[in-house]
Amino acid sequence: MKREELKAMGLTDEQVEAVMSKNGAEVAALNTQITTLKSEKAQLENDKKVITKEKEDKEKALDDLQKNSISNEEYQNKIKEIEANAKKEHEDYVLDQLIDQSLEEAKVLKTELARNSIKKSLDMDKISIAKDGKSLIGIKEQLEATKKTDPYFFEKKKASGYEPVDPEGNKGDEGDEISMASNFAKEANKSESQETKSQFFN
Repeated sequence: MKREELKAMGLTDEQVEAVMSKNGAEVAALNTQITTLKSEKAQLENDKKVITKEKEDKEKALDDLQKNSISNEEYQNKIKEIEANAKKEHEDYVLDQLIDQSLEEAKVLKTELARNSIKKSLDMDKISIAKDGKSLIGIKEQLEATKKTDPYFFEKKKASGYEPVDPEGNKGDEGDEISMASNFAKEANKSESQETKSQFFN
């Protein structure tokens, strides 16, 4: 619902702002939920792709062994190599996802220039994945330091909160945004529940 419609209902400016603030908070919460579900779904899809390739490579190696194309030692080494490659591909994907998540939390602008510049400035030797696999160690400090030296890559904080990344975007005036976001979240959650859990999470 728009401010004009609320005012037409007889609400004071203070009441209108209270309603819009609550509406904005609800939309933000739903958007966060949607982002999380999208990330989890993408992770499962990537794991499925990695596991499928790993299975196919192992089957090919076994076929070569049975045809005596390779020795048993070569087969064992090939299996270790396949498993190591699959693990690395999974970890690289998780790392990329967590870096993007960290940039979101640090309020880095959602432009290709800003994101690429910040990523290139990171010292990856000092960044590692936490044991829970859901966060990064060592990136927050680097982003805080970069924010001081290159503030133009970050959203500007205002008294009422951060400026929207898209100044022309919807600010939450439309009541339909909540129901649309809610429906999307439900569908994404339903889709996620149907995905097969990856072996990498075990």
